[in-house]
Amino acid sequence: MAVAIIFPKLDEAMTSGKVVRWLKSEGDPVEKGEIILEIESEKTSFELEAEASGILSKVTANEGDEVPIGTTIAYILKPGEKAPEVETPVTAKAKEEPAKAETKAEAPKPASEPKEIKASPLARSIARENNVDLSLIIGTGPGGRITKEDVLKFAEEGGAVAAPTSATAPAGTEEEIVPLSTMREVIARRMTESFQTPHFYLTVEVDAQELQRTRQQLLPVIESKAGVRLTLTDLVVKVVARALEKNPVINCSYADGSVKLLKRIDIGLVTSIEGGLMVPVIRDADTKSLAEIAQDRAELVQKARERTLTREEMAGSTFTISNMGMYDIDQFSAIIQPPEAGILAVGRIAEKVVTRNGEMVIRPVMSLTLSIDHRVLDGALGAQFLQTVKNYLEQPLNLIS
Repeated sequence: MAVAIIFPKLDEAMTSGKVVRWLKSEGDPVEKGEIILEIESEKTSFELEAEASGILSKVTANEGDEVPIGTTIAYILKPGEKAPEVETPVTAKAKEEPAKAETKAEAPKPASEPKEIKASPLARSIARENNVDLSLIIGTGPGGRITKEDVLKFAEEGGAVAAPTSATAPAGTEEEIVPLSTMREVIARRMTESFQTPHFYLTVEVDAQELQRTRQQLLPVIESKAGVRLTLTDLVVKVVARALEKNPVINCSYADGSVKLLKRIDIGLVTSIEGGLMVPVIRDADTKSLAEIAQDRAELVQKARERTLTREEMAGSTFTISNMGMYDIDQFSAIIQPPEAGILAVGRIAEKVVTRNGEMVIRPVMSLTLSIDHRVLDGALGAQFLQTVKNYLEQPLNLIS
């Protein structure tokens, strides 16, 4: 029976992705479990394995094509088997074919075919970010394949870089036009779509004195248990999970004119990486200890920066936290990630003059801004949630009660 190769969905919001490279050609035999295709979304690269043994047939998506998720892009057939008739997927590259075909006819044929470069999706991604010429690297992976370590070592040793692809302005000007990466293109599109959601913002200031003191006391404890250093983000994740338990209405999403109330509490963490953002997810944050949260956060952030996150590690968050305190940002408003209904923006802790018991004192203060989807949540509900977060942050020992 013919087995369809369907372009997968790598995360909840993904609608399309790019075919990076076929590792097998049409007509080649493939084995079940063998990697046959490299694909890319704005968040990650992914290697697709064959679901059956047979012959790769009827390939309809070429390298560089942007393909809608769920599209059948090829078949694996048994010898003598015939593939069903399918429509050719509509791709970004296909729309440009007429113009490209005209140019190609006029271009001189190269004297020889360029040498095929074998490299993992992650290695290609890192090479692009660092403008490294892959053709100059000797791969140490299976069959001479270039690995992430090969690229990093080459870059560290001062290897040659590739000329960046860009369109420069006319001579005499100081402008340069650099094409957006796949990641930035999709981020731009999704942020535009997301911002059409009616956002409502609430901001509160938190006295972070007890929060800082508690973190210092817990540092050696968590490090001995989890082997990682406890961060303020870990404490905020724990607090937000508890606040969502106390205010379950916030843990929801808008769905076709209805409100979907979610029972699980999976916290997404906005993580800055080279060239864009990723949002790894801490699962069941409400049931995890602080040590488990710290360990999950450390592992997920590392994998995000290495671009090795799996689909499961990026999909399905119910609420998101974006912390920009490490960049000395006092306060900001974050954009909601559909289908979620809320996101918490965390600013830095800075010393401020405040009044306590009628006296002026200096205290470490942190600003929090909650963005909510006004279609399903009202300001009063958001304010109650934010008040719960504030109370726990100012009295973190209440978390263990």
